[in-house]
Amino acid sequence: MSGEAKSLVTAFIWALTAIILTDQTRRIGTLSMNAMRAFFAAVFLAVVLFSSGAAAELREMSARTAVSMVGSGILAFAAGDTLYLLALRVMGASTTVPVTESFYPLLTFLLAWFWLDESFSTKLLFGTALVILGIVFLTSDAERRVAGSIDGVVGGDEGARQAGRYHRRTGLALVLIAPLFWALATVWLRAGSGNLGPEAASFMRVVPVTGILITAAVVSPSGLKVSRYRLFDLAGAAVAGVLGLGIASLLYVSAIQDIGASRTAVLTATVPLFTLPLAVIFLKERITPKVIVGTLVCTVGIWFII
Repeated sequence: MSGEAKSLVTAFIWALTAIILTDQTRRIGTLSMNAMRAFFAAVFLAVVLFSSGAAAELREMSARTAVSMVGSGILAFAAGDTLYLLALRVMGASTTVPVTESFYPLLTFLLAWFWLDESFSTKLLFGTALVILGIVFLTSDAERRVAGSIDGVVGGDEGARQAGRYHRRTGLALVLIAPLFWALATVWLRAGSGNLGPEAASFMRVVPVTGILITAAVVSPSGLKVSRYRLFDLAGAAVAGVLGLGIASLLYVSAIQDIGASRTAVLTATVPLFTLPLAVIFLKERITPKVIVGTLVCTVGIWFII
């Protein structure tokens, strides 16, 4: 499978898990959800690592590579994903996904140019611009729907309306900061993975962070009370962990190593393209003209990048 194909499959998996996480996070909390999905992902990646024979790579790993992988994982999962899950809980998937995915490739693009000296062709630059423009169309439509839904709930109460605006501003701050952590994690992964393959690199990024996330969830005011969660919630966390942090992590790392940080970031930022049909099927959301235009523009941009 080519690096471009791996990036697009990763985007589809992230879109699918975003639908799952939006509902699950609202029921069991951000820290608990992040900790549980990281646990299931760590178990999955450990099985993959030792069954594939890639564990030998860890014995030859330098201290610098180890720090880079763990640091990249902390930025991506402990910081970026926690803010992302909180944004999903506050703003919903229809706004959170397109906003984060529009800023993530742009920030990665700039950091890769500055930090990694990655070169960019005219086609890549033009394709990136089209993808970001298409996501802006999807974003503007989603933001209008969120604003309307909040105003509809608060009605004529000015105090409640102000609370709604504050709520929306807080959510937007979250979806703007999370991509920064993702972008930093992406270029650090590209720069510091050394000779590690996708299995070993993914293991080093996810497993150490799992301990941090579980500790944070346990000491939080709400605590990590697994026995109180429904079987459906645990199953959702397992699916999100194995798919979103397990399989997607393997594909994502492999894609970065194959085609670079900037190209991978742009292609994985097509999550809203896959979120659209999933939202129509599972959430019964309607398609607007802006959504159609945004989808078409993103598709043309992907064609230029590939």
